[in-house]
Amino acid sequence: MLLALVPAAFGTTVIAPDFDQMVGKSDYIVRAVVKSVTPEWRDNPDQPGHRYIATLVELEVKQVIKGTPPSPLVLDLVGGRIGDKELTIDGAPRFTVGQESIVFVKGNGRQIIPLVGMSHGHYPLRHDKLTGQDQMTHSNGQPLFSEKEIGQPAANPASPVARDPKSQPLSPDEFAARIRKSPKFLNRDDLN
Repeated sequence: MLLALVPAAFGTTVIAPDFDQMVGKSDYIVRAVVKSVTPEWRDNPDQPGHRYIATLVELEVKQVIKGTPPSPLVLDLVGGRIGDKELTIDGAPRFTVGQESIVFVKGNGRQIIPLVGMSHGHYPLRHDKLTGQDQMTHSNGQPLFSEKEIGQPAANPASPVARDPKSQPLSPDEFAARIRKSPKFLNRDDLN
């Protein structure tokens, strides 16, 4: 299991999955644009009388890479901000309206963050004004040059991977093609 929850504290421990684990564990993988981010109060079924903040992130799917996502696709995440109250989950990605990403979704509505490996399952696109091309990034904004970087420490994902200094970050189409070529693409791999 990738996620350990500390009772009543919403603390998390995430073991970074490698690329093939990301692909195999995903219920579906999509390229999508955030349409809306809606925080709401919810009653905590484990602690009657207590509430917590959850956020619904509605995505406009531009490309289905794996699986069959529901329509509309709305990610259900624990955490968010309402007024001056905020609930943050360490390792959770941040979504903003208009942001385009490739997301590896697992357990939507059943996990506190329904992405494989929490922020490891979130790859925003960045438009390079110099080249005019869209490029993939890690959730922390660092460029994604290769699927081999996935599973590396998030603080500096590029450091352990040697690359040609002239190499460019992956384009969304290149990243999608590499996902489809993974040996885990056709077989769901629930390594717990």
